[in-house]
Amino acid sequence: MIYNKLAMYYDQFIDHSLIELYYKLIKKYFNSGVVLDLGCGTGPLAIKLAKSGFYVTATDISEEMLERAFNNSLNENVKINFFIHDILEPHNIDSDIIVMSSDVINYLDSDFKVLKAFKHIEEIMNANSILIFDFLKVSYLKNLIGYHEEIELDNSKLVWDVEITTNKNQIKHIVNINDCIEVHTQTTFPEESYIKLLSNAKLFVIDKVVLEDRMIFICQKKQSN
Repeated sequence: MIYNKLAMYYDQFIDHSLIELYYKLIKKYFNSGVVLDLGCGTGPLAIKLAKSGFYVTATDISEEMLERAFNNSLNENVKINFFIHDILEPHNIDSDIIVMSSDVINYLDSDFKVLKAFKHIEEIMNANSILIFDFLKVSYLKNLIGYHEEIELDNSKLVWDVEITTNKNQIKHIVNINDCIEVHTQTTFPEESYIKLLSNAKLFVIDKVVLEDRMIFICQKKQSN
């Protein structure tokens, strides 16, 4: 399972400017409501939304990440419902806002899996619900190939390398933490591919934000005539 060891250090790698951008985008559409934060990590966005009065359920596939998220929520004195969950499985919470932040979608390694995730999300959306997620640009992903960094954190040494795989638009992060290795694979698709997959799941883009490394889509479900 990914993020067994890295979860301990994950808070130190959070892009807080991206979290703040997500918060502002969500507030454009809702001042309150039910949030489902998929792939919540250690919970920075979930906590920020809960502190603002949203009813938040946060999920992740990593038990270690959820444990950190729960402890962070206790430190911030907010109530969040946490569950271990795979985004490829159905959801049972009708939601106003569904979030997949910080390239969660890029951990799905095929268009079939992305479509499956979108379909499950569409099933819990109402006419006013929004899905907001980001994905890494193909060009940015390619520029990461060959990345190498050695990081000293809390008396631990992290050695981070990025290599290309044999699959198109896919890289793997090889993280050595005190001689314990975790491998994180990320896959992305061109913008038009995500738009097509969303359409096949009866979703469409109502707004987008283009950043240097990624794009953020805000989506709603198509209404039947």
